[in-house]
Amino acid sequence: QFPRNSCSPHLSTAGVSSCHSLDVTARRPAPPAGMIEIPEFLSIKGIMTGGLEQVDAAADPCEPNYAMSKFIAEPFNALSALGLILAGSNAMHQSRKYNFETRFMVLGFAVVIMGASSAFFHATLSERSKSWEEMAMVWSAFGWVTTLMQMSHSTNETPSIAMVAALGCGLWLSQLDLKPEFITIGCRVLLAVFGSAGVYLLHRCVNRFCNLPLFIASERDHILLNPHPSTLKLQLMARWQVGCLFLAFLALLVPSVSCSSLGSFQLHALWHLLFGLSCHYGLQFAMALRQSILHKAPPATSWSLGGLLGCVVPTEVPSRAMGAQLRWLLKMAGVDHLDAV
Repeated sequence: QFPRNSCSPHLSTAGVSSCHSLDVTARRPAPPAGMIEIPEFLSIKGIMTGGLEQVDAAADPCEPNYAMSKFIAEPFNALSALGLILAGSNAMHQSRKYNFETRFMVLGFAVVIMGASSAFFHATLSERSKSWEEMAMVWSAFGWVTTLMQMSHSTNETPSIAMVAALGCGLWLSQLDLKPEFITIGCRVLLAVFGSAGVYLLHRCVNRFCNLPLFIASERDHILLNPHPSTLKLQLMARWQVGCLFLAFLALLVPSVSCSSLGSFQLHALWHLLFGLSCHYGLQFAMALRQSILHKAPPATSWSLGGLLGCVVPTEVPSRAMGAQLRWLLKMAGVDHLDAV
């Protein structure tokens, strides 16, 4: 045993410290042989607060805190946020591979930041990380709105400049000593505004460039409009985005009513996965539509998993694209083949 306020490590012949204080405390037992003890201040929560402490975030999802690990508060919710990171990373990869505009690179990066901040919040459950998550969601929604607004314009970087300016504004706000309640209310109001504007702009883009309604289209409309098959696939991609977004918000609202009736089923983790899938469809839709407008060719998409997962692909060269368009027009006119000249 060592004294609590030891001034010198040596002991007298009687085994009593030479310091004035005689209070003693037991030394922590050494870890077993072959085991490395990780200090608490090296955990994720410790980095934020200096040690494992009580949850200080006002919002606490239904998953039990620190039930599986003392270093990660909610493992399932934190792991499911990888869906957002994958969706944004894939968009960044495609933007660079197919030489898309910078706006899609920045928008994919915003989705990655949103997923990373969400994972960090569920790993720590700190109030500051919750503010980061909500500000990242506002930034992503703002980027989505600016991208749809500039869909038919010439090749300029207005959406990219606006998103970088919004990021700087968010970083500046994060350094101010604002109350968490003020940040939460402001972010949710902005999310409601940007979300409603995003759905409206998505409907307008589908109606304008695909000549089809977003939500309801009867068989008679398909007969009268004669949409191109690639246009129908682009409309389906927009519908998948809205559908996954609606299901994600349902999964988010149900746990707020009652956590006791859910048991071990984590609907908040399902919200992350569905929202990540919605972001994936939204990013792919925007890139495919923008590419179609710039190249003046039918939208180019590729579908896998039985037609459930769609991705943008490069458009065909103009001659092949015109040939495909001509074959489709001849088919609509009832011409099966052309006689050789």
